[in-house]
Amino acid sequence: MKNSTRSWLFSEGASSTTLRELSLQVGPLPESYLELLSQGNGGEVGLKVSPFNFCLDTAESALDYWKSGTYTTSGVFVFGCDGGGSLFAFDLSTSGKWPVVCFDPIDPEGSMDAVAPDFESLIEQLAENG
Repeated sequence: MKNSTRSWLFSEGASSTTLRELSLQVGPLPESYLELLSQGNGGEVGLKVSPFNFCLDTAESALDYWKSGTYTTSGVFVFGCDGGGSLFAFDLSTSGKWPVVCFDPIDPEGSMDAVAPDFESLIEQLAENG
């Protein structure tokens, strides 16, 4: 991340212990995602593209959701929502940089939309980029 002072993030970053556990449980996650969580452990900001709002889950919430196994679709890692019921997730089915998708958990296959080719591209679409 270019700028470590993002006003939309929570003031406290995730602990290195939690970030390490997240990576151990899920696998290698994008470094930019982990870096953002270390700067501010969650937050909410507008997006320049649909769905126009992004709520970043805390590292603990994302980890708890992953460990719960209650996903309504496989092959994704949920890390946030849009504040209206749709979830943001990494599409784990591709190798390399995981695309960011958004979907309604009630009808994931029918509502799955690509939001960005990777996490860095999602961050570039923030309405407040600094």
